[in-house]
Amino acid sequence: MNIALASSSFVGIPILEALMKSDVSISYVITNPDKAVGRGQKVLPNSFAHAAAEMDVRVEKPQNGDEITSLLQQNPVDLVLTVAYGQLIREPALSIPPMGWLNIHFSLLPAWRGAAPVQYALMNGETQTGITVFRLDAGMDTGPVFASWTTSINSEETTSTLLASLAQSAAEHIGEILKQVTSGVAPVAQSDVGVSYAPKLKKADGKIDLHSPSKVALAKIRALGENPGAFVSFRRQRLGITRAEISYASHENTQPGELQATKNELILFLADGAIRLLGVIPQGKQEMSGADFARGARINAGELCE
Repeated sequence: MNIALASSSFVGIPILEALMKSDVSISYVITNPDKAVGRGQKVLPNSFAHAAAEMDVRVEKPQNGDEITSLLQQNPVDLVLTVAYGQLIREPALSIPPMGWLNIHFSLLPAWRGAAPVQYALMNGETQTGITVFRLDAGMDTGPVFASWTTSINSEETTSTLLASLAQSAAEHIGEILKQVTSGVAPVAQSDVGVSYAPKLKKADGKIDLHSPSKVALAKIRALGENPGAFVSFRRQRLGITRAEISYASHENTQPGELQATKNELILFLADGAIRLLGVIPQGKQEMSGADFARGARINAGELCE
């Protein structure tokens, strides 16, 4: 069986590695075009494209749906496997491969359909998630399911660590699932019960609600601290929060949003308690420890974040 693998994320790398060791033939990979990154705005390939090139796999970077269609027409494959590709696939591209498109999605569908299932699972304090392998159709993650399995979420998990774990699990299972597909095993329609959505996140979604419970704020930091970034406003400037943990500092006579500093820690008070800010990004600066920020900021008693 000749397949193409479509991904624009590091999560595609272990799956590509697994496929390279399997019985299937990887004709090429499909990924997003190179883009400018960092302060220097240097145009670079994404991590998946870079890894594929290092493995001597042909890399295709179609700009849009028309180019995807043209690619498949001129370079036929039996099936396209996708994971975190970042493009919505429409007709006629969907119908070109004889065996269709198969998607690896990091949730237990129909829960968390959409672009950011792992982030929404973490933000909602869930203790379990999973992987669903299904056939793409014209809907948003609505196609029939070939396989799904559950995995636990530990209390220290962040989006990047959970994505890495799920990608490795998918890599371990995908060979067997492809055998089922080629042997004619029919997928099962998704349930209409338990549908939820995980739309693409915006930078503004990372703002911490200072009147929320501490566990809710901490869950958002775990989910969004790396991307698009969790933050508060302090002295009218953005203060990013990359890492935090529950603090047992007394919150008696404090207000939600109050920031307190000692030589060794930076504490943010919320509705029911506090969190210790372990990693922060002051506006226009590099990431530093909360303790280092506390030493330099000279925070006044009762000073509030917004």
